[in-house]
Amino acid sequence: MVVLSAAVVTSSKALVARQFVEMSRLRVEGLISSFQQLVGSGRDHTFIETETVRYVYQPMESLRLVVITNKSSNMLEDLGTLGLLAKVMQECCQTRVSEEVVLRHSIDIVLAWDEVISFGHRESVTLSQVRSFIEMDSHEEKLHLMIQQEKVHAAQETAKRRERELANLQKDEMGSRSTSSIARFGSSDSLGSWTSEGFLSQESRGDSKQTAPPAWAPLAVDDSSTTVKPHAYPKTGMKLGRTKLSDVCASLGGCDFVTCQEPVEAPVMDPELVKIMIQEKVTANLGVEGSLIGNATCSGSFEVSILDPSKAGLICVKLAPQLQDLKYVVHPHLNKASHSNGLLQVRKDQSRFPTGECLKWQLKTSDDSFLPVAMSCWLTALGDGTHVIVELEFANSSAALENISIRFPAPASSRPSIASVSLGDAEHTDRHIVWRIPMFDSNADSGKLEFVASADAALLLPARFEATEIGSTKCPMDVLECHHQESEEAIPFVCMKKVAYELNIGR
Repeated sequence: MVVLSAAVVTSSKALVARQFVEMSRLRVEGLISSFQQLVGSGRDHTFIETETVRYVYQPMESLRLVVITNKSSNMLEDLGTLGLLAKVMQECCQTRVSEEVVLRHSIDIVLAWDEVISFGHRESVTLSQVRSFIEMDSHEEKLHLMIQQEKVHAAQETAKRRERELANLQKDEMGSRSTSSIARFGSSDSLGSWTSEGFLSQESRGDSKQTAPPAWAPLAVDDSSTTVKPHAYPKTGMKLGRTKLSDVCASLGGCDFVTCQEPVEAPVMDPELVKIMIQEKVTANLGVEGSLIGNATCSGSFEVSILDPSKAGLICVKLAPQLQDLKYVVHPHLNKASHSNGLLQVRKDQSRFPTGECLKWQLKTSDDSFLPVAMSCWLTALGDGTHVIVELEFANSSAALENISIRFPAPASSRPSIASVSLGDAEHTDRHIVWRIPMFDSNADSGKLEFVASADAALLLPARFEATEIGSTKCPMDVLECHHQESEEAIPFVCMKKVAYELNIGR
């Protein structure tokens, strides 16, 4: 069977057309134009044969989905391919199929058709697999975003720490300045002091010709009477003008200037020169009752990022004791004999420590307790749909899961309705029922989701469970120290750990 092209057409034009073999545009337009003329001639069948090709089509509302194949193809296979393409198209449109909706989702339709047909031949895929393929979930992208987020978080913490150090240093400096100023001000005897008759100064405030009694001199007191003479004030009013700092100080009897010292810079802490990321990915398939199907696979990697190659280009990493029954794969530039002794260091013929993945390992187990959660799904068929209850229980008291996401496929045509959720929140997105839980640990060890959808139970599965565990790994892997391989000088480093869980339920 060779599929030449698939198209969505109206009675007068083609909306979307995808060619799976080498064809010219003129030939495609001619084939579609011939199909529109043949359909309009009163045929009641769902296929049309000409001398060279066969048209297999299906009405969809006011449109038609047509598959153009050669005449030697199998009719049953053609009908099966047509039905799968129609389901994929309905999945991409999400709502009632119309001309506007098809044009809006034309790129999605073409990409989904490419997952069904490759080089003119149908792939052995199902609708759920096509749905997973077009989601384009990239683990590498998630890892890159996580590393970038960790770098931003580390930079923010460093900035906050240095800001606190500068604030404390400035506070101490201002305190020492205030103490020095108060001591110098109090020791000056040229500004006068307070007496019972007010504040007296050495110089009078009158004009230059008038003299005043010297400061601190007591007034003569007569036994018979006391005469108080008012001071003579200047006849001129206050004048505004520029006054030199030396004149002001001279009028005050001299000033002692306090020399401001330059602020002392806070000591700069050495940043981490090496960043180490230890991460694992746990994948498994579960039945609807929650039992493990086959083995759970834990794949781990040890990644190194050297921020300053001039200072940390030749490092040596000392590891904690590891499991001996695991199979480890060491980078070709590293010394495998040293790894068996718990050291990651380069071989003698290498001058730089490799960046990126330096060590990988894998573990497979059929033990259900290896997974941190236990989940079961209860699907009950109703007259017009399916009633779903999902129970989630915490199985490992020492772990703490973050950013939990459980997705059930549910197109808009199924009209899903969320009845209740006991932990986190749930919503219906474009194509899924999504249950999100920000944090799941021993403090909240169980949760339940209940929803109803107008769809068969087979269309609501498989569900996908995704979660992240920060700060630990399933397989023991830890860094004790990091130093230069030649000088053995300690090198500052930061180590981050992460476990990503991806579980499929009901597959």
